[in-house]
Amino acid sequence: MLAFPVLTSPISLDEFYLKFLVRNLPCLLDHWITDQWPARQFWCTETGEVNIPALFQRFPKDQPLCVADCSSSEFGAHQTLELSVLDFTTYWEASCNHQDDRLLYLKDWHYFKHVDEEFYQLPDLFASDWMNEFWNVRRDVQDDFRFVYLGIRNTWTPLHADVYQSYSWSANICGEKRWWFFPPGEEKKLCAFNNGRMPMDVRNLPLESTGATYFLITQHPGQAVFVPSGWYHQVVNVTNCLSINHNWFNATNVEWVWDHLQSQLASVEASTEDVRDTPGWHEQCQVCLRALAGINFHEFFILLKYILLTRWPYKNICLPLSNACQFAQCVDDPDELTRLEHVVDAELLDCLQSDIETLRSLLQNPNSWRDLIQGSEVGLVQRKLPQWIRLHDFTSVLQIIPLFLKHPVVERLQSISENPLTKYLAVL
Repeated sequence: MLAFPVLTSPISLDEFYLKFLVRNLPCLLDHWITDQWPARQFWCTETGEVNIPALFQRFPKDQPLCVADCSSSEFGAHQTLELSVLDFTTYWEASCNHQDDRLLYLKDWHYFKHVDEEFYQLPDLFASDWMNEFWNVRRDVQDDFRFVYLGIRNTWTPLHADVYQSYSWSANICGEKRWWFFPPGEEKKLCAFNNGRMPMDVRNLPLESTGATYFLITQHPGQAVFVPSGWYHQVVNVTNCLSINHNWFNATNVEWVWDHLQSQLASVEASTEDVRDTPGWHEQCQVCLRALAGINFHEFFILLKYILLTRWPYKNICLPLSNACQFAQCVDDPDELTRLEHVVDAELLDCLQSDIETLRSLLQNPNSWRDLIQGSEVGLVQRKLPQWIRLHDFTSVLQIIPLFLKHPVVERLQSISENPLTKYLAVL
């Protein structure tokens, strides 16, 4: 078992970016990261317990919640059930009074899509977030990757790697969690020891006998954990616990996401190989891919184009962004994602035709973003992304898009291959 990096005092954005994001290493950030969050005051009682009435006061009693039953599992995951707000808060009170021994865990709760108040400030260390930025301008889905987790003592999350092979951060508002972390590749040793199957609960394994390298930490109230891409982890609530969680990816881990998407597609294709000759098979595989992975190739392509446009050097990003939002909002159409894509494509095509030399220059020196790092003040709240991060975003997309367009499946997908912008991007 290894020593886990702990940041006991504030760290600058550039230092965190280079030491942890670029190197894909985890860390524990001490309570300074959340000291100014209103949630620490409003959602916790004076004794440090979860203030259930304050947390739920903005929600109707009959609103449904999706809850995991941590005492019941099926196919390597906890079974889920639907409870109303009233039923869950009644359960919580009974459990705290030792009158209900169920282990029910409210997870992946999209709390912030339903409230306007600002209960926390996104740390600048995590501000470069392509996922939530892109999903915020989409009008075809009502989704994001910002969650509240609320669990009674001994509720837990099985061993897993995060969605899309993204990063995540988890900030404890109240209570303590225990985390097991396994660097990328170490999960294979766990599988080998567990008869070829990924263990659901590492507490059932003699970890020292598996030969796997791992970290074991306890996260206290106010502390936040950074989880890098591809790191398998398991989490147990040592006490009653409330946390705020984000998933995200950016220039530093987009390759992880692209590799994962290709791997998931390969799994889908293998499982449907017997009907490969069916007309439209590739398109149906993309439908299955979205159901399995949460995103398909077309959506990923639109996201890449959106980031390329909004990070274009020396351009005013407010205009295309606001146009896209306004255009999507005023059209009541089930194909709003395509409408958003058309807006992005039109703006991006104009940039490509008028400023192609910018792309060629940056492709010759994709690490030029490092030259712009001048150091940032510790604890400084960034109102917008620094220029060097924007440039890193831009150059990373320039590198990923040609790889994406060379994938053998892409030319078979009309939604991508027949896109007018594809021929311009394919020759980058």
